[in-house]
Amino acid sequence: MKRNAYKFLTLGGIIGPILFTIITLLGGYLRTDYDPLNNFVSELGATNSSTELLMNYIGFIPSGALFSLFGLSLLIIVSKNLSSRIGSLLIVLFGLGMTLAGIFSCDPGCPSIGTMESIIHDRVSAVTFISAILGIILLGFSFKKMAIFRNISVYTILTGFISLILLIFMINSFESRNLTGLWQRLLLLSIFLWTIMIGLRMFKYFDELKANSD
Repeated sequence: MKRNAYKFLTLGGIIGPILFTIITLLGGYLRTDYDPLNNFVSELGATNSSTELLMNYIGFIPSGALFSLFGLSLLIIVSKNLSSRIGSLLIVLFGLGMTLAGIFSCDPGCPSIGTMESIIHDRVSAVTFISAILGIILLGFSFKKMAIFRNISVYTILTGFISLILLIFMINSFESRNLTGLWQRLLLLSIFLWTIMIGLRMFKYFDELKANSD
């Protein structure tokens, strides 16, 4: 029974990114004034925007909860040493940060200076991305010692460093707001592809455990 519960926690890494992507695409479609290449994803959930409730309460908050459950499954299943435990906890923090980013929405346009709620959103978002990147890198090095993940340890490490580079590109575009949305989406894509791959790997792992125990 407990094994089945752990198995379904891994689905958070699969369902979370799919849900978030669908809602982001839908929100962008509904907003004729929105430019996905230059605008933040968070602008879809900005205070008083037409897509605020959709993006925050169907996108950010539930997706963040799913990512946290996925991080919890990592903590339970793959935490064999300190670095893997910290890495897993950082993925949990990534999910919690995404949820908080939906609770505390940014001002229209997501300016660097705004209301207290918008400032909280900005600070939380920064911690959220950094947590995901550091968590992935730490887990990548830990995966080298785990049979189930050894063959994707290099991919995991590369994902972490590619995500870091994309984060730097995104930050450097803040002043001009030129291609900021593109860099952010590529950053999210790199993280999402990783969570989907790891989620599928762990889900399959539980099926193999069940087959071996039968």
